[in-house]
Amino acid sequence: MTNAPTNASTMPTILRKKGLPVRGHGTLAALEIYGLRMQRTAATPESRHRLFDGIRGVAIVLVILSHGWALWPTDDLLSNEWLKPFFTSGNFAVSIFFIVGGFLATRSILRHQDSGAELHIGVIAVRRYVRLSGQLLVLLLVVLIVTATDDASSYPENETGTSALRIATYTWNWYLVSSPLSARPDLGHLWYLSVDFQIFLLVLVLAYLMARHRAWLAATLGALLLASIAWRVHVYDSEGAYQALLQTTTRMDAPLTGALAAVALTYVGGWRRFTRPLLVLSSVALVPVLILADDGDGFVGWPGALLDATLLVFVVTAVVATAPRLLDRILGNPALTVLGRRSLSLYLWHYPIFWFVSRHTVDWSWEMRTVVALMATFVIAELSERLVETRVQRLLQSPRWGELDGGIPRYVVGRARRWWHEPGGGTSAGTPADREDHQVRNQAERDLPA
Repeated sequence: MTNAPTNASTMPTILRKKGLPVRGHGTLAALEIYGLRMQRTAATPESRHRLFDGIRGVAIVLVILSHGWALWPTDDLLSNEWLKPFFTSGNFAVSIFFIVGGFLATRSILRHQDSGAELHIGVIAVRRYVRLSGQLLVLLLVVLIVTATDDASSYPENETGTSALRIATYTWNWYLVSSPLSARPDLGHLWYLSVDFQIFLLVLVLAYLMARHRAWLAATLGALLLASIAWRVHVYDSEGAYQALLQTTTRMDAPLTGALAAVALTYVGGWRRFTRPLLVLSSVALVPVLILADDGDGFVGWPGALLDATLLVFVVTAVVATAPRLLDRILGNPALTVLGRRSLSLYLWHYPIFWFVSRHTVDWSWEMRTVVALMATFVIAELSERLVETRVQRLLQSPRWGELDGGIPRYVVGRARRWWHEPGGGTSAGTPADREDHQVRNQAERDLPA
């Protein structure tokens, strides 16, 4: 059912319902007020991107602080109840990455379906692998070179090779669980990417199977989410925090929450008038939730589930409602948004750099060690962003990728035919339908998480 258009004949009735004057100069003022309110009912893309980049900026700061124990002393920090949550909230921060990233990735899939284009699982999986792996593979290459040439490195080359292989195949968290003593500790943080890719594939398959049944998709995601939270509590009680915080089945609650939020947008409907207050409430609620879920013990229990629910409300309302000016200034400030846009680069590089600097500066003061490590992290992450990430983005948006949008078998057959019939193989951007599909995919690709 569609809403009737608002015009001059219907406006007096609307103003009466709103309790606004309908005659005289007051009418013009009321029309202006109502017009401004109408403009503020939906978030602009710029505002939405600022909020998502800003909260990911907060998340990467928390991740870096939680890994700072490799550089600075932590006894005084952990004994201070006010400072401790900011230095032990890595799991809280990773949940932000999971939920925002899962939301944007699932929304991209659903929008692709809604455009009428066929959903080719293999193509989308390959695109996602390329999207995540550009900088990751460069990092692994650097780690292999440093391991072979650095005399201060105590890691056996065979263990490094095995770790790199498991990371590149996105099975790293499984290896950390099964072989913790053989896995490279300075690459441990990359478990996040493995779980992210695994659950992306799961959601992709579910979206494909339930393309015409969004309600079933929402119910399935919700059931898996609740089961994951319950299973994590069980694993924590029976096997400990290490197992509970690394297994796919115990950490898939957050990416599933993001996927569920993307599906939930379909059902916002009549709740739109509550979205702006809920956006403010969920943003403010993240502060006490941070304190409650600041370490493994707190995160595994009900605070972790509360974090999922709070972030679900946040991402849905951030899309539907315009943020109040104060909230937009806080989360949308330039420093946080820049960090958010660089969050993947910073996440990948900071931890191995911290370990490298730490083992080469044993005689340094912790202050000097910290300054050098942070400077190296930001410089290398920026170089990685400019030299690798931008090229990956251009590759995914190139016309050649448009040919893949018709499916991998069709692409292979088409290339073979052109190679056979045309000198040099020929090039093509595909059929007009393929090109249109590629444009839709590229637009959606811009919403993929960092």
